Amino acid sequence: MNKLFCLAGTLLSLILVLLFICGPANAKGEPYAWPYADLQVLRTQRVGQLEDILSRFEEKARAAASDKVVVSVLELSAFHAQALRQGAVDGEFEAKIREVEQSFRRYYVENYFLFYDILFIDTTGSVVHSVRGESDLHTTLTVGKDASSPLGTCIAQHPNSAVFIDYHDYRPSSEPAAFLVEPIRKEDRLLGWIALQCSVNKINALFAPTGEKYETMETLLVNEQGLMLTDSQFFSGSSVFRAHLNFSNVPSKFAQGQGRMEVTDYRGQECLTTFQVVNFKGARWLVVVKVDKDEIVTKEFALHERFYTQRLLQALSEEACPAMSTPAEGAKKTAVRVDMDEFYRAERSQGLRTFGIATCTGVLAVPPGEFAYLAHVSNRDRTYGGTETNLLAQILENIERFDVSRSGKRQLSFLIVAPRLEGLEGSLNQILDGGYLLSQVNILSCPQARTGEICYDCKGTVITWTGPDLNPLGAHYIEDAANLGELMETIITQGPPE
Repeated sequence: MNKLFCLAGTLLSLILVLLFICGPANAKGEPYAWPYADLQVLRTQRVGQLEDILSRFEEKARAAASDKVVVSVLELSAFHAQALRQGAVDGEFEAKIREVEQSFRRYYVENYFLFYDILFIDTTGSVVHSVRGESDLHTTLTVGKDASSPLGTCIAQHPNSAVFIDYHDYRPSSEPAAFLVEPIRKEDRLLGWIALQCSVNKINALFAPTGEKYETMETLLVNEQGLMLTDSQFFSGSSVFRAHLNFSNVPSKFAQGQGRMEVTDYRGQECLTTFQVVNFKGARWLVVVKVDKDEIVTKEFALHERFYTQRLLQALSEEACPAMSTPAEGAKKTAVRVDMDEFYRAERSQGLRTFGIATCTGVLAVPPGEFAYLAHVSNRDRTYGGTETNLLAQILENIERFDVSRSGKRQLSFLIVAPRLEGLEGSLNQILDGGYLLSQVNILSCPQARTGEICYDCKGTVITWTGPDLNPLGAHYIEDAANLGELMETIITQGPPE
């Protein structure tokens, strides 16, 4: 019997836990607990991967410093460089040097390919050999323009122990690089140094998107100046050392060490972020995992659609109708008229117009560029549960096939217009199923109106309302519309209903 009671208690606890996990975000007492948990899991993974490769860098550099083959190559290359300066090199010696270089290139591939290059530097600061043979070969790092470089500054100090030089624009390789500098000794005599070049691509590969479940989630590595050491998925080219985080967020994150924060990111988007400082041999970096708040708000709505749809409808019904402007002048003669159960695409210079919106819904979709779609959706449409038309689905398909790229979809905005909101749920379902966000959807309703008219052209979007007496009530502009993303954020943060 006791076992049965224990089993029942365990099952009850499990059910309560599942209800807690699966319930609306605002029922947990912490609005964005679940996305922060996802961000933290990915942050822990990325930090672990970064620390692993840094540990491998350090271990391999330490091994190279005591590798007899590496020591021999530096010793021979330094002797060769000195002989060249004295003009005392014959053909046989040159042939021997070429043979050693070829042999070491194979040895490097087998043992030290983790590094992009290895520079062999003698005690005069001259690069006497390198695997890649770039423009840094045969340069003296301690004189001229190279003396002020991070590597030149390091060698000029004749380091007696390992030194890490943080990522910086390295001119000979035409890309950012870091170096692990190791002194090389033979029988307590300093032969010089090796500088093992760490390519930023090794780090960048760790932070590339790998099928995360959020479209806008990305992981970034950032230095103390806020400069990115990794690429952003939102840049067509490389963002390494060419873009930085909003610097107002950077010092506080380094000071805090690790945590989470809502920020405005480098794209101007509101984001949820988790972060952690990683230290490596004097360098400090920030691992940041972030996701757009708009995407999280939309996902939260989709997870508990029935709950939040009612809350949104309630919020919209309680929101006072915005003050109206004087009714606008009639539409331009060039505006295309869209009748009930129709949609039309037109250039903005041409304009679009529909009137008589009463028990139906007007939907305006404005993609990036100088054109728009306007639909007059009746209660025979799929959005109302009808079967005769499916206008919004056709518009969304056309936009995706002909008008905007996948990334351009996020610049699209929708305006849903109706005196009352019977068709809102159906319209919203189709828009969100198409991969759009709540923040892209704006609503204008006017319960005291009998009908509404939409006019879209180069002057903007005007909605003119007519009262029950068929006289004009006034006009709204698209700027007067309620944004569903903002409303949803308010609902999430308000907490559960009483």
